[in-house]
Amino acid sequence: MKHAKIKLGAKPYLMGAMLLTVLPGVSATEDGKTDNKTGSNQTAILPEMTVTAESGKAATQTATEKYKLPAVTESVTREKMEDTINVMNTEDAIKYLPNILVRKRYIGDKEMPVAMRTSGTGSSARSLIYADGILLSSLLGNNNGMTGSPRWNMVSPSEIERVDVMYGPFSAAYGGNSIGGVVDITTRMPEKFEAGGGVQSTWQEYDVYGHTDVYDSQQYTANLGSRHGDFSWRFDVSHLDAHSQPISYTYLPTSSGTGGVPVTGAVGDVDRSGSQRIFAIGEGNIRHTVQDNFKWKLAYDITPTLKASYTLGLWQNDESGGFNSYLRSATTGAPVNSGIINMNGRNYNLGSTFAENDYQQMHWSHGMALKSNTGGIFDWELTGSVINYGQDEQRAPTVAPNLAAAGGAGTLTSLNDTGWHTVDAKGIWRPDSAWGPHHVSFGFHHDLYELNNQQYVTSNWIYGAPVRLNTNSQGKTETNAVWIQDAWTFDPDWTLTLGGRLENWNAFDGTNTGSNGRTINQSNRSDLRFSPKASLAWKPTDSWKFTSSIAQAYRFPTVTELFQGTNITVSGTSNIVNPNPTLKPEEALSSELSAQYFLSEGSLRLSLFHEKVYDAIYSQTTFSPVTNSTLSYAQNIDQISTYGWEFSGEHSNVVIDGLDLSGNVTWANSRIDKNAALPASVGKYQPRVPEWRASATATYHVTKDFTSSISGRYSSQQYGQIDNSDVNPDTYTGTGSAFFVVDTRAKYQLTKQLTLSAGIDNITNEKYWLFHVFPQRTYIAELKFNY
Repeated sequence: MKHAKIKLGAKPYLMGAMLLTVLPGVSATEDGKTDNKTGSNQTAILPEMTVTAESGKAATQTATEKYKLPAVTESVTREKMEDTINVMNTEDAIKYLPNILVRKRYIGDKEMPVAMRTSGTGSSARSLIYADGILLSSLLGNNNGMTGSPRWNMVSPSEIERVDVMYGPFSAAYGGNSIGGVVDITTRMPEKFEAGGGVQSTWQEYDVYGHTDVYDSQQYTANLGSRHGDFSWRFDVSHLDAHSQPISYTYLPTSSGTGGVPVTGAVGDVDRSGSQRIFAIGEGNIRHTVQDNFKWKLAYDITPTLKASYTLGLWQNDESGGFNSYLRSATTGAPVNSGIINMNGRNYNLGSTFAENDYQQMHWSHGMALKSNTGGIFDWELTGSVINYGQDEQRAPTVAPNLAAAGGAGTLTSLNDTGWHTVDAKGIWRPDSAWGPHHVSFGFHHDLYELNNQQYVTSNWIYGAPVRLNTNSQGKTETNAVWIQDAWTFDPDWTLTLGGRLENWNAFDGTNTGSNGRTINQSNRSDLRFSPKASLAWKPTDSWKFTSSIAQAYRFPTVTELFQGTNITVSGTSNIVNPNPTLKPEEALSSELSAQYFLSEGSLRLSLFHEKVYDAIYSQTTFSPVTNSTLSYAQNIDQISTYGWEFSGEHSNVVIDGLDLSGNVTWANSRIDKNAALPASVGKYQPRVPEWRASATATYHVTKDFTSSISGRYSSQQYGQIDNSDVNPDTYTGTGSAFFVVDTRAKYQLTKQLTLSAGIDNITNEKYWLFHVFPQRTYIAELKFNY
């Protein structure tokens, strides 16, 4: 039991293990002392009261609050999600937060990297995503693909309590993969019996190259949970059946052969360089996705301040990609998707240009945690996580569609038993001193990433067993780190945070085998780096806070950048990935100056940021419509500099009661300073980092039961090539259309248990591309039940 005397205040204070929130306008003090710092608020001393925390109900703190992290943090709560965002999948929760882009191509997309402030979607390994201490970021790889995209699907939207985004690598608690920032998802556990479920349906309009269609998706969710004394549990399940718009497009192959069937239907287009005339002849990767997600969470309060928890997740995906040929026989009008064709007097052999593909996936996740939360002199926690690709297989034909339909030859690409595990031990020491209180946090981190990537030739692409090994890529990376950070409030208005992180990184067991049977054993590597951090915060009044931060961080190469070499064919497009076992680690020097102003019902923030990245690792992908193939490889760019500013604000009850406004805008100038490998890229924009990003949301609580909102998202043009040669972004493989997308949502509480929601994403039907075309106008309807 803890005693305290309080007076009304403007923000929450942690007392023992309970978070106490007091009223706006005044501040809280201990022992009845009056805080006259501002001199503008009348204070009232209340009688002494006793504050206790109920067993097992210690207040939930964000990582920023608990560890006194110096990073600028933006958040979205469950209530705001429900009022303002059409959430079909977990990644939707952050789409209106400042300077963030999730490259979500369709509902159920399994490859969704995140862009944050100074890093684009091609640098997914520069962001960390956690859910209750379980690492969802796939640091197996960088950029896209199944080895570089976060495991968003391991979290159900219905279990999210809040999402916090910390910008930049300013905390020693996180490794160099936090150069862009950290996304921290907090889920909730029940305090009593609860049950819920929902049905969501969407319809997307589509029109590209004059071909139109409507694609629909349905999702069904259910959750059940309860608390029995010190034990609580929760079970979530969801089933998604989704159809996507075409994700790729097929172009004429190289002219060859003689004779051929005269055809019509090809669509003239300009490629991303803006100069070469090409012809689109069809659509590929029209995805049909069936996903099932299961999540079990158990928690036990060993004592009122010590809690153990275990999380088990299972994600299953059965996905196929189809195609649609634009070509028609000039004589019969019948569809043409194979053989030799004749167009404009030239002959082309379609071969396997048009192809289907199929994914079978089953991923497991485990999370274990033991945490103390006394709020006293010392607290600690132990967490561990495991994610395993139990089954991850892609099948694709290498023969023409007429032969593929009968089960012709193809490839089988496997990532079975690929995965990673992490272990973290953390402590918090809160000593008082004559020179002000300290908040010392420290810890140990371990991670291990393992790649097992084989591609086989098979005589039957639909269900055939492997016949011959085509390529085999294997390898591991491991990091062990120790860190310490001290937030010292040496004056009531000033806090100095100093920290450092020492990391030992190793890459080993790397091998590459080609179709010729030759195996190359890559050399083992090891590196030791230290990253210092410093931040100074000044809070002259309750309304103002100024923070200046500087940090160094190292992002080590991922196991796929070092060791993965394979040839993946999807819908007739061959993607050749080459490894680079000599990559250097990225070194970032980041700094930020921010000013925050706290309103009675909101806040404003302005941040100035600067970053230099030495030996930046960028995965360059070159696409040739002539050969219908792409070549991907990772390389070091000598130096990239980024500077800019970011403004963010929110306010409730603006002008009229019930009207809430929030918004943000970011300007960033990100340029390549030095690049000996490609001098033509010097002075060019960093790929996938636009100059401008912005979003805004207006929410009106019409009544206590009815809420409506409208949101907008904007981005200026991006480039995908390091020499910025892709000057035409508005086509397939064009990387980065400028866009302005408007979304709307309405929610009505029918009864205490039933909620009806409806919305439209991309209401103006903006057509924009980020290599792939993004979803066009999409209608969403949702019915939820909660007991």
